Amino acid sequence: MQAIECKSRVVLKNNSFFGEFSDCRMTANTDSLLQTPPHDKHPMVNTLGTLTAIVLAFSAFVAYKNKGAFEAQVQQVKAEEADQKQNTMNYEGLREEITALEATKKEASEERDSLRGEVEKQTTANAAVQAEIDTRQKELDSTKNEVADAQEKLKELGDLEELAPKIERLQASIAELEGQVATLNTEIERLRGEKTSTGQVLVAAKNKQSQITSGQSFPTMKTTIRSIDRRLGIVTLAAGIRSGVIGGSRVAVIRGGEKIAELNVKAVSANLATADVIQSSLQEGLDVAPGDVVIPVESATSGN
Repeated sequence: MQAIECKSRVVLKNNSFFGEFSDCRMTANTDSLLQTPPHDKHPMVNTLGTLTAIVLAFSAFVAYKNKGAFEAQVQQVKAEEADQKQNTMNYEGLREEITALEATKKEASEERDSLRGEVEKQTTANAAVQAEIDTRQKELDSTKNEVADAQEKLKELGDLEELAPKIERLQASIAELEGQVATLNTEIERLRGEKTSTGQVLVAAKNKQSQITSGQSFPTMKTTIRSIDRRLGIVTLAAGIRSGVIGGSRVAVIRGGEKIAELNVKAVSANLATADVIQSSLQEGLDVAPGDVVIPVESATSGN
């Protein structure tokens, strides 16, 4: 019996691991070779050669399968790296949007506080004007009473020739009082006009504050869709709080005079606003697009 020696060998292809196979060799034994029949001198060697060829073929098949798995893993790693890069970009974009929204919230709060101060100021001014009107009205009533008294005294006078100097003085006094009455009437009318003006300003300020508090955009608001981020589902409007867009309100998207969708306003700055599409309100087969007209939902419902 001859000893068989096997060694494991590594196969390399393009400087990469391709497979491993066993190299088995038989130790020469001249004595046994001499005893081998002439017609089959090396039967064991032929068998081992066949087995070696089978092992090599199997090793090549395994190496081929391993190479395919390795390449698949490489592609998967590249795809994961691309996803990670995209997620990082999305994360940075969201951080920037959050910063912008926080600034918008601060600006809206400052404008709300400013409006409250304006309302208080107009209320105080209105009260002062009303007090001035009341004072002037009392002066007018007093002057009218003095004129009536003077006229009664003229009727009670006797001979006008004897009382001419007194009559002249009374007439002069009446003329002066009537002049005062005219002046007071003019002043009262001026104050009433000022009251009306301040009242209108006060009502407008209260209405604006009420709109902001109620979460409804101003009835006069009308703008368009500036851009749409399909990836994040964010719609940007070309108007902000200065044009009457109120955060938290619902607005309608109009195309061809017909409402095709509704938006939920998320954040508002001075001249821009962002919103989400309310998918349940979107007409089938349509989608919002830049340039579409945007008005308050209440205005769209009333047909304005």
